Amino acid sequence: MDILRRIELLLNDPIFNKHMQRNAELEIEPQFCRHDIHHHIDVARIAYILVLEHNDLNYFVKEADLTGRLAAKEVIYAAGLLHDIAKWKEYEAGAEHAAIGARIAREILPRVFFNPHEVDIICQAVYEHRNISRDMSFLGERIHRADNLSRVCIKCEHRMACPKVKNKEITITAFEY
Repeated sequence: MDILRRIELLLNDPIFNKHMQRNAELEIEPQFCRHDIHHHIDVARIAYILVLEHNDLNYFVKEADLTGRLAAKEVIYAAGLLHDIAKWKEYEAGAEHAAIGARIAREILPRVFFNPHEVDIICQAVYEHRNISRDMSFLGERIHRADNLSRVCIKCEHRMACPKVKNKEITITAFEY
């Protein structure tokens, strides 16, 4: 069994939890999707599943020059857990949460023993997760897809008023990537 020690440290990190708390405080009113720990864990797990389903784990290890499969899994999970860490800044000041989130991630990740190379990979994915593009990184694209797949819009009672639903397919085929 793989023990994700750095992910456990991340989940217990006081700076990580401070930002997650700010997300919760500023999402009391919105009726739409929350950016709580459940969403972050869903995105991390779905991103990892996407990599596994396409048999891309060994590719990612080599492409990202990581030390092995466990390191790759921790990098994927860390990106998923951190992708919306600064969503509260968007609510509070209209700031771009992906860019701020990448800066916050850069502060947290060394504290939980990610090396500088891994920090760069994770922060790039956090920065890129908002908009799909031809030039995005392997992990950025997986986090983007996982973020979209993490929401089951077809069953949401608020989907007709949701500002994001127009950019998402809300049929069961949305689960096929």
